[in-house]
Amino acid sequence: MAGLVLRNACFEGIKDAKKRELKTSEGYKKRVEEADQMIERSRNRYATAYKNAGSYLGN
Repeated sequence: MAGLVLRNACFEGIKDAKKRELKTSEGYKKRVEEADQMIERSRNRYATAYKNAGSYLGN
């Protein structure tokens, strides 16, 4: 079997790298919420369309 060759950074980490926390603004959170709502509305619309198409094709 072939072995996986990993560099030392995989084991030791990257030197002088700093860990940062992601900061999100209120505007960003609002846009994400709006996008999620749009996705959910589209999902419901597509589900209804598939259901109607299935009943139309079945008859």
